[in-house]
Amino acid sequence: MNFGAVARIGKRVSAFLGGQSAVQLLNAATGLALLRLLPKPEFAIYSVALAVQSTINQLTDVGFGTSIIGLVGTRYHDKKLLGTYVKAAGSVRQILMLIVSVIAVACVVVFRRTQFAGHGLAELTFLAVTMLITVQFQAWASYYEVPLLLNNRLKSFYGPQIAAAALRMAAFLALYYAHYISSTSVIVANTASIVVMGLSFRYLTRPWIEVPTELPREQVREMIRYLVPLLPIYIYSALSGQISLFLISVFGHVSQVADVAAAGRIGQLFLLLGTSNSVLLAPFIAKTPQQFFRRRYAFAMSAVGFVALIVAASAKYFPCLYLLVLGPRYRDLTQQVQLVVYTAATLYVCGAMWAVVTARKWVFWWSGTAQVIVTILILIASIVFLPLNTSVGILKMGLYTSLGSLGVQIVYLITALSKESKAQAAEAAIAS
Repeated sequence: MNFGAVARIGKRVSAFLGGQSAVQLLNAATGLALLRLLPKPEFAIYSVALAVQSTINQLTDVGFGTSIIGLVGTRYHDKKLLGTYVKAAGSVRQILMLIVSVIAVACVVVFRRTQFAGHGLAELTFLAVTMLITVQFQAWASYYEVPLLLNNRLKSFYGPQIAAAALRMAAFLALYYAHYISSTSVIVANTASIVVMGLSFRYLTRPWIEVPTELPREQVREMIRYLVPLLPIYIYSALSGQISLFLISVFGHVSQVADVAAAGRIGQLFLLLGTSNSVLLAPFIAKTPQQFFRRRYAFAMSAVGFVALIVAASAKYFPCLYLLVLGPRYRDLTQQVQLVVYTAATLYVCGAMWAVVTARKWVFWWSGTAQVIVTILILIASIVFLPLNTSVGILKMGLYTSLGSLGVQIVYLITALSKESKAQAAEAAIAS
């Protein structure tokens, strides 16, 4: 790797750190402010609503946005080709949105039956519609951001996110001082910020793509073939993040729900690390020629592993720093905070390995199924052996499942590298 390449990488990393840090600080400050501004019952309702929204968003995406990077790869300079994949992702997601509308209605029914629900049917229906609007504009952001990432336009990538985060913070403070703050008003303000972000991405990406007017059926079929083996893991991922809140709401009580959600806020402090996998690592690996791949991969994963160890050590030896961030209401959550940080460090490594898998198109027929099976087995064992009526038990379950995911990612890597080595040896034999 020559000096010019190092300088380019350094410049991109600096842009990432500046932009992502600004977004992360604004989002973290907003989330932590809500811990103080909202009463515990309202914060519990808001946390569950946000979890449902996240699930719907992931179920309508199932990897279409991220698959564009792997499918385009080194051909990212072709505006028409890039535009066809963006069009394909958007078209398929529109179909999924119709299906998810039914899920939203079901969520309203489930929401009514939770022990901490204090909303009427009309208000819950309004929240469901608001969540669907949010998902639509999140979709625009997810696949219109890809051309910006592939073309190293990080200023354009982070501009809309910073604006949306600032708007969200300002709206929450305004609602508080106007005495209108509630779980419902906070969700509506969040939706408004997502609308701004989605519209901005669609506008800023215009110089880098040419979106066709007709549906590119060939790219749709290619994208579906690529994603079908991965569907089990994407669907599970959409649901797994909400399993802890669901179980604690069933076996525990409102206070435990708030404790799990509050400790989970600490995990958001490390979104900078997780986001680096999709913003920096995946595009970098996708554009890497085959002859340089193993060396760059070894360097990247060494850096990821080192950072993960530092993160885990910080919670082990300095948990008081995290408790200070949460505030006095949650000062007794030392073990919970440590579990969240350990899980975040493990998932960071898993996310880096998964980013490489999707960027290099290492997709096997068992790719998604294997991880889901391993995770479900761990969940069953956790339900049997862990006290899921406590926040500690729930968070231990999250740590164990993340360790299981890491094991599966290692198997992916070994299998893919073995197949690549055999293919290269066969090509060399034919050439000779």
